[in-house]
Amino acid sequence: MTLAVVLSLAVLGASAYDQTFEQANAAYESGDYVAAVDDYERIVAEDIVHPAVFYNLGNAYYRSGRLGAAVANYERCLALAPGFDSAAENLDQCVRETKRGLVRPGPPEWERSLLFWHYNLRPRTTRIFAAAFWIALWVVLGIRQVRSAPFTRVLAVLLAVLAVAFGASAWAKAHPPTLAVASQDQVPVYYATDESSTVRFVLYDGDRVLVDRRADGWARLATNTGERGWAREAGLTFVGPPYERAPDRQKLAMDDQENAL
Repeated sequence: MTLAVVLSLAVLGASAYDQTFEQANAAYESGDYVAAVDDYERIVAEDIVHPAVFYNLGNAYYRSGRLGAAVANYERCLALAPGFDSAAENLDQCVRETKRGLVRPGPPEWERSLLFWHYNLRPRTTRIFAAAFWIALWVVLGIRQVRSAPFTRVLAVLLAVLAVAFGASAWAKAHPPTLAVASQDQVPVYYATDESSTVRFVLYDGDRVLVDRRADGWARLATNTGERGWAREAGLTFVGPPYERAPDRQKLAMDDQENAL
């Protein structure tokens, strides 16, 4: 597993965040992974969104024994930078270390069929191409109003197809299905939003699921194998955006003890 941190991040654009990033890197290199997690999470909490931050945070969580939180942050990194090979390798390694090794739930069928080509493109790239093709289309249509030429009609049709394709890609990347990762040793999944109801199945640390509804601290989820049910949000890390911090396992354990009493 590739566990080196990204040691520079000039794109943060603010010295305070650069300093926090360097402080987190130093904590990681010294073996204080809990402190590194806290520092990287402080950057994320300030809406600083960058693949390197999520990659380093995933590494820090992994080193501190938080497999589910590591998986979630590698997923965040790859959503922003699909070609980040080290993050992909680390994610695969984490999944191999999970109890069941569940495959990541896939996107909707229409997206897999029509947008099979866009998964290695960054969201920003698809937005730029969509805007460029849209502008070019209107330029060509304007030229046709002044001077009609055989090639302009074909070009207009081609640009329209490309604009729609990249527009759909940009929309899909801006509205991804809600992916969550189990972040406790075991996360029971119930038939209903009631812990006294029957447990349908159990998720294990690092299992990824799709969430289609959230209500009153509960999440309705589905696995890649088709299992469905309700689980407490407190046991999950939501990949986002928005980028919520992984649940505090010690606090969850204390809450469970109090509920048991």
